[in-house]
Parts: sequence; structure tokens; C-alpha cells
Amino acid sequence: MDKHEVTRILVLIESVYPEFTIRNETVETWFSVCRELDYHLVMKNLANHIRKSPYPPLMAEIAAFSSREDPRIGIQADEEGWVQIQHNSLLPKRMNSMPWQTEYLA
Repeated sequence: MDKHEVTRILVLIESVYPEFTIRNETVETWFSVCRELDYHLVMKNLANHIRKSPYPPLMAEIAAFSSREDPRIGIQADEEGWVQIQHNSLLPKRMNSMPWQTEYLA
């Protein structure tokens, strides 16, 4: 999320919650935390928060990360696939069984 998007979020929060005031420190703090967040998902969470709460949101309440942009997701899927292959290779091999045994061995 860029600084312009963070500012738009803060202006929306200030317009809905008059007790929330924007200062330079507020913008800098939010921007430093919100760089990795997905703007559209944060706006969706903010809209849900506005519907439910009479109080301004905390950053943690509206934070949302895009799974598409997180490179760790792909690495994790690759690692899980590798672990599954290694696990299966350690299992005992099934011998040819009689047709009636298939329901018991499944």
C-alpha cells in the first residue's frame, strides 16, 4: 500500500469517527506498518468495522495481507508437496491383494 492509499484510509476513518484525528505522526506510523498490506482488503475490513463498531479501528483489526503477493505461500506449498512425497516413500509397499481385501485396505 502506498502513502496515498494510507491517507485515504485515515481520512475515511476520521470522517466516520470524529474523535480520531490525523497527525503527521499518525500517517507515518500507519504507513510504516501498512506497506505490506493489501489496500482493497483493508478497505473491505474497514467497511465491515464501520458497520459494527462505534469506535475507530486499530491497525490490527483492519489489516489484511494479499496471499497472491506473499512469496512464502508458494514456497510453503512446494515444501508440503515434498514432505508428502517423502512420507509416501517411507510407507510400506502394498502387495497385490485379493479383490475382497480392497475394502479393508483402503
